[in-house]
Amino acid sequence: MNIRKYKRIRTALLAIIAGILAIVSLIITFSDGKNSPTWSDVSKKLGYSPYTDGASDFIRFYDVGQGDCALIYSNGKTALIDTGDTETAYDICNTLKKDGIKTIDALLITHYHTDHTGGLSDVVERFTVNNLILPEMSKTKEKIDYAKYVRQSVLAEDGEVFSAVKGMHFNVGEFEITVIGYYPELDDENDKSIFVMAEINGKKFLFTGDAGNAAEKKLMADSINFDCDVLKVGHHGSGTSTSKNFLLKATPEYAVISVGLGNQYSHPHEQALSRLETAGAKVYRTDLDGTLTFLVEGENIRIETEK
Repeated sequence: MNIRKYKRIRTALLAIIAGILAIVSLIITFSDGKNSPTWSDVSKKLGYSPYTDGASDFIRFYDVGQGDCALIYSNGKTALIDTGDTETAYDICNTLKKDGIKTIDALLITHYHTDHTGGLSDVVERFTVNNLILPEMSKTKEKIDYAKYVRQSVLAEDGEVFSAVKGMHFNVGEFEITVIGYYPELDDENDKSIFVMAEINGKKFLFTGDAGNAAEKKLMADSINFDCDVLKVGHHGSGTSTSKNFLLKATPEYAVISVGLGNQYSHPHEQALSRLETAGAKVYRTDLDGTLTFLVEGENIRIETEK
């Protein structure tokens, strides 16, 4: 037998054996008779993501500690909103690779704070980014230099770079993504956050970055319809975000708080949690639930937690 052919056959057999052993391990793990391993369990054991096969539509909120990073996926197309902190940049890139992501069709940064841009340079270096959407460049020289670097990196790989504007609209697979609000004239960097709505099958996901009450008031004054099913809560659940009036118009069924366990800011604040409870939103937190995946299945949303 040809040596190369023998090696290929041996490699294939070893892969099959490893898969069988993984499934046997799962069966033993779930052998208490109460639960059976799901395809998701099997896939994770084999190191394969069951969601990035072109058949699922989902939004995944990664556990990046005290930062934000969310993946939108549909029909093999991807968008990334924010990139977490510098401390989690390496882990985020590796997690995206494990999730089967090679190309990011649209990468949008809500504002220039490092807990939202920390992994940006790593992402543009390790992935093909087709479209980069940035807020207006900050007057701070450091942020200008940083924005210029990532712009040049994307352009060097034949990607496109855009400045965010209200009304900007694009598709990611079956998701319709729209910049519904953006107020760079406000003083606080948090309030310069871009409001983004992602809609699919009538289900709406609202991303708010770190927007506080001032930006929320601007959005409401513009008479924008931001009614949503899932709200990515502003500023990690700070009490100065997610006001009562804002929630009355948003009416989310689910709320996601991206927050670090035991963070120095004591996020999420009790005021915000109380308002969310009054609004009837079911709250999920990355510090308690880990990475969160919201799968859109027809007209329904199914939620998977890491913890």
